[in-house]
Order: sequence, then C-alpha cells, then structure tokens
Amino acid sequence: MRQNVTFPIGAVALIDKADAKTGFFKAVFDGLGDRARDFIPAVKLLMVNKLEESMAICRLLDFTPKDKFEMLGFRKPVSDRTLNRTLERLGKNRQFVIERYQKWVKENNLVDNIQNVDFSSSYFEGNDCSLAKLGYSRDHQPGKPQLTYGISIGANRIPTALTIQKGNVNDRKHMKGMLKLCAKIFARDSLLVFDCGGNTKKNKATILRLGFNYLTLRGKKVGPYGEAITLFRSATRERIERNGAVCLCAKRAMNNEFQYVFFSQKLADDQIAKKGRKFERELKKGVCLEKKVLAGKELGRHVYEKGWIIAEGKLQRALGTVANPYINGIEGFFILESSLDLEPSEILRLYREKDVVEKFIRDLKEGAEMRPIRHWSDDAVIGYVLLVFLTNALANLTHFLAGNTAVKNLKILKKYLNNLTVSVIYPKNWFRMAVISNFSDEMRALFGDFIQKYGEIEPEIVR
Repeated sequence: MRQNVTFPIGAVALIDKADAKTGFFKAVFDGLGDRARDFIPAVKLLMVNKLEESMAICRLLDFTPKDKFEMLGFRKPVSDRTLNRTLERLGKNRQFVIERYQKWVKENNLVDNIQNVDFSSSYFEGNDCSLAKLGYSRDHQPGKPQLTYGISIGANRIPTALTIQKGNVNDRKHMKGMLKLCAKIFARDSLLVFDCGGNTKKNKATILRLGFNYLTLRGKKVGPYGEAITLFRSATRERIERNGAVCLCAKRAMNNEFQYVFFSQKLADDQIAKKGRKFERELKKGVCLEKKVLAGKELGRHVYEKGWIIAEGKLQRALGTVANPYINGIEGFFILESSLDLEPSEILRLYREKDVVEKFIRDLKEGAEMRPIRHWSDDAVIGYVLLVFLTNALANLTHFLAGNTAVKNLKILKKYLNNLTVSVIYPKNWFRMAVISNFSDEMRALFGDFIQKYGEIEPEIVR
C-alpha cells in the first residue's frame, strides 16, 4: 500500500490551467521529443521546479513524490539524465520552439500592439560554455563570464520574443537580432519601446522599414543634450503632472522624427545629490593620496626593458573651492525620440510603462532563479534559458486569464504557490483521497474552481 504524502500543488495547477485554456504544451513541444515519450512531462517537471524550490536536477527526483509524477503525465520512472537531455533537446530545437511559441501567441490573440524591448545578462559558474564571455554585467559580477538575452513583452504582460547571444554582445548589435523576430509576429504600426542601448540610426531605420513605430531614450551625452536644453529654455513648454510629480516638456520635429525634451526638478535634485555623494567619496580618497604625495612615496612602479619607470605625484593647488566635476548641467533632463507625433503626456506614459519588461527580467532572475547558470554545453544552456523564459510566460498568462490579480511579482507568488498543498491519503480498504489545504484568497483569485480537479478543498478553509 502507498504511503500518505503531502506536497505543493500550486505550480502544477498554474501550468495546467494555462495549458487547459490554450493548449500550450502540445502547440509548442509536440513532436520535439523524438523517441522520448515523456518529453512533455519532463518539461512540465522542470517548469514546476522553477516555480517551487528551484533545486538542482540531480536532487530534484529525491524530493518529487510518485503522485506528483502521475499528475504531470509520466508513464514510467524518470532519471536525472533524462531531465538533462530534455534541456539539451530544448536547446537543439530552439528555433522550432521559438517559432512555435510565437505562432501560439499569435493564434491566441495575445500579441499586443505596444511592445517593450530590453536586454539583460546572467553569469556562469564555470568557463566551459562557448556562449560565456566577459562583458558589461547587469548582475554586478564583472569578473565572471556571462550570456546576454533580449526580451520583448507586450503591454498585456505576455512576452512575444526571446533572443540569446554571447556575453560580449552589446545592446545595439543585439537589437538587430530582436528586430528579425519582431518582423515575424508584430502587426503593422506596432510600437516598439526600448532604452538608449538599442538607439541607433540604423536600428530606427530598420524599424520604420518593417512598418513599425518606435519610442526610445536618447543617450545622455553633453553635446546633443546641451543643444536640446538651449531649445528647451526658449521654446513653449507643456506642464505635465502625474502622481504628484511635475515635469516640463518641449517638443520639436527633427530629422523625420519627433523629439520630446523633458525636465524634472525632482529628478535633477536626486541626480545632483547622488553626484555630490560620489564627489565626497572621491575627496576622501584624495586626502589619503595627498599623504603619500607629501611623504614622497612612490605612486607607481612599472618594469621596463632598460630598468624601472617610477611615477611620482605632485600637488597642484586650486584657487578657491574645488567644483564638483561630475555635475555637467544636464541633470534632470531626458530626451525621448519617437516616430509618432503624440502629446508629451502620452509619450511619457508609454515610456514609463516600459517597466513591464524590467519586471519580467527581474522575475526571471529572482523569481525563477535563473542565475547563476551552471550548465556547460551550449544546447543545455540555451535550453535552460528558454525553459525559464517559457515558465515565466505561463505565469504571466495565468494572471492574464484570471484578470486583475493582486500578486504579480513571481518571487512573492511562489510563496503562495508553495503554501497551496494537496494531501494524498490512502486509507486501508478504501479509495484514495486528496485534500487541498491553504487555499488563500490570492490563490482563489488566480485559480477559481479549477483547483478542485486535484482534490477536495479543506472544509474549514471554505468561506
């Protein structure tokens, strides 16, 4: 006779609900497993793991009860070698998976006309993957190799595109690959919102040639900003107030696009205060350096074929107080460039709502625990990133299907999913029983009556 067991059911219910409503797994993964009959159940298990404790694959099977395997559709016992091969199959078939996913999104009318694009990176523990390169690290791990990836997500919070590149690929080059995927799925006149990293003349021209529109931030360089600030001070400015914050905007048409020059006094004060703190830190370093200079100590010693090169310091005194060199006069200003002629308030709203893609990337890293990446082969690494992306996409889809739910942050949502448990009881000489516990209001808003397919809700929880 089987032993009674209790385990979390929230993650299983989340992917099952999305699949029941849209046929996700058959549409995206059907036929990709070759002779592996349990390929789709293995993908489900790996997704469930990312929504629960995110354990290593070598330990996952030790903490997964037999009843959970049966719920996910396994027909025979599975090994950790099979799960690792599942990741590699995902990586080898990445083009088919992305293509099928985009087709599935389009068939279910989930492609929003406003798409937010952003790029990020995740670092490795190891050096054996050819994708692992040193580059600008968003994870503040500059000494570790990484890979970069790009995300496009609609205003409805449904992601539509994923690109994966080596760790030393910058955003400008990465944007080119993203636009190739965008061309396959976005409707004509869709709006692409992105940061200054992908803002180049060629990228903007490509967007217009594809029949799309763009809204982007201009990189903060003193020269172009100085010319725009001069115009701002002499032009008619519109006052915009939102959530108690006030900013001014001057608009102009320039080079077949529209520039929106914004100024916020609160933003200026924050930036000046931040640069002031940086200046104070540099002054403290200078005091320590001054002691070495006055003491005549060597500041540098470099070997040379004819001997040693010794660098010594000299103190050059300033007349008056030393000004903060980090303040350049463009504090509080930012310029948005767009192919659309809209009201400044609408342009500002569209750009501020770009944080939906930043939240999605944060959920990839903190919620689904993408970093660090410990797989070695290219196929396994790409399959791993693809799996985490699709897991987060299903979480957002479940929110979309449920309407306005309170808990959207994946890191917080995981706590509710793991608290929602099912107890499977095998009484002697009686039928199997399943009882669901901790069915909170947050889970009720997310799942509704769908949860009852896994068992009876604990009586005292029913309200």
